[in-house]
Amino acid sequence: MEVAEKKELQSIDKICADIRRSREINGRTRAKLLAYFANRFENALRLVETGMVKKYVFSPSGRVIWTVKGRKAEYQVIPDSNFCSCDDYYFRVIDRRRQLCYHIIAQRLADVLEEYDLEKLPDSSYSKVTEKWHFEEPSDELRAD
Repeated sequence: MEVAEKKELQSIDKICADIRRSREINGRTRAKLLAYFANRFENALRLVETGMVKKYVFSPSGRVIWTVKGRKAEYQVIPDSNFCSCDDYYFRVIDRRRQLCYHIIAQRLADVLEEYDLEKLPDSSYSKVTEKWHFEEPSDELRAD
């Protein structure tokens, strides 16, 4: 991983730790977020402020799924692996042009600010929630032997 890429992850981790302590995005923190992420921060904050971040908690397993409703769709965000199912992730993050899409930034901010829609569901609802992110099995011609 390139140094510039690591810097985005280190920056968001440090900034989120600051927000967790202060329980707010103050002027200094806002300036840091703008410096590191520019319009991605502004887009992310708008998603948080308009209630577009959702946390599903399943019981009794305790499994958690985060979703962020973006402009085109609702995307699954997996914070532990810094993964998002959006196009920006596939075209810019995987290509190493950046490390975080604005949906991941939104999830991180929503989590530390505790500003998200929380839905508690039984484990039996897990597949219903995740079915939109399942990929179809490849056809026989596309399968590797």
